[in-house]
Amino acid sequence: MSTPPQRPRRNHRPQADGGSPFSNDRHRVLRAVIDALRRHPVVTDVRGQPPSTFTEVSATLAPRRWGHDAADATLRVTWQPLDSPEFAFHYSEEGFDCGWHREPNPHVDGDDHYQERVGDEAYRYEAVRFEGETAPELTWEIMERLRQRLGRR
Repeated sequence: MSTPPQRPRRNHRPQADGGSPFSNDRHRVLRAVIDALRRHPVVTDVRGQPPSTFTEVSATLAPRRWGHDAADATLRVTWQPLDSPEFAFHYSEEGFDCGWHREPNPHVDGDDHYQERVGDEAYRYEAVRFEGETAPELTWEIMERLRQRLGRR
């Protein structure tokens, strides 16, 4: 049985300990995402699931605080602490969902992309570039991108 080819490493600035800013385990990274989301003014509740060892984060949002007419919305965050981490920040409200992802996807060049549901089951994809290098930076960057997208709806 052959092993699949490894994806190339991304070049990230080293931390003080010489490691990548993404070299933390999933629970610790998702803990940092929770801390960042708790400070965000549109987030009303956030928690890691399952409670003992997080594999995802679920947040409840109040998009009306941004002037967006949706009563309820959620944000789901997943993180795979690989050599080049894979993650998803996926927003959902009634009748609309979208997300920012870093993971392989045959619909775009590279791993970083935005996806938005355009029909009953279909998504539209576009390649993006993330500026943030840590989980908290990415959280705030993606929340700002979400605010902008909702402002155009």
